[in-house]
Amino acid sequence: MKQPNITIRKATIDDHQSVINYALKLIHQHQNFNPFRFVEFENHEQQLFYFFAEEIVNPKAVVLVVEVENEIVGYSFIRLEESSFVDIAPAAVWLHDIYIDESARGMGAGKLLLDASINAAKQLGSQILILQVAAQNEFAKQLFEANGFNVATYEMMMNLNE
Repeated sequence: MKQPNITIRKATIDDHQSVINYALKLIHQHQNFNPFRFVEFENHEQQLFYFFAEEIVNPKAVVLVVEVENEIVGYSFIRLEESSFVDIAPAAVWLHDIYIDESARGMGAGKLLLDASINAAKQLGSQILILQVAAQNEFAKQLFEANGFNVATYEMMMNLNE
């Protein structure tokens, strides 16, 4: 079986709609994991339109797309965040989003996109790369742990209406 042609590159404004489409899929995936923790906001797609238009050109952020046979099948979004007194966190790059379309999973595209995101974080000058992963997302947890990520904290929540 022939290995597919997989390419990772920085997103351009021409990739904007594909990034938004996959961001919405990521949001819906998380809502299916836990609808109390992950919510869709009013006019979410329109807000994503403006958000990613800014982040694609933000010098403190990197939006990457992954293509299989010249078709975008996923994206990642990292951004250098300021230190937080409240979270007792240093300035660091956060991997906010990483998503691979189900049709492209198992080809190695996710690993390549993760590696490119790590390299982009280094280029932004950060000493660490932080991410959050939904507790129910076993596949993603395994991918991250296999690539050198370690658990640093556990986010916990309680539904106060129960």
